[in-house]
Amino acid sequence: RSSSRDCAPMRRDVPVARRPEPVTAVLRASEGKWVLHMPFTTPLSLNDRTPWQVKMGKTKPWRDAAHVLTRAAKVPPCKRITVLLEYVPRDARDRDPLNLVATLKPIEDGIVDAGVIPDDSARFHTSVMPVILPKGEEFRAGSRFRVTITAHD
Repeated sequence: RSSSRDCAPMRRDVPVARRPEPVTAVLRASEGKWVLHMPFTTPLSLNDRTPWQVKMGKTKPWRDAAHVLTRAAKVPPCKRITVLLEYVPRDARDRDPLNLVATLKPIEDGIVDAGVIPDDSARFHTSVMPVILPKGEEFRAGSRFRVTITAHD
């Protein structure tokens, strides 16, 4: 028997895991290029100093969303890809783009989970520095994160 005292309080720093709507979140930009709109509002940060269990709880929704959206976009297996992450913050404060690497890594892992490439090693994948766009350039469907997957021969 449990009481309300036994329940942990709801965490506010972990993104809510929800299944993204593939129809509104995926856009085929051109041949060999796919655009995914991630359903989150705040990025993960390299500045977080949390135990691995908490970090895993924060990254899993990102990884799962990337997996689902990549499958919905019907991205085929590729020999080599480049993944670009673009972020539009809510305000005009200066930000360090390197902190977005903590957001990019679980996205890349989700793309691997979807079977696009065998793993995220340098043989199959090129890393690109995440881009922070000016406030106000919100992507379609109110998304703040856009991921572009580009296939290479």
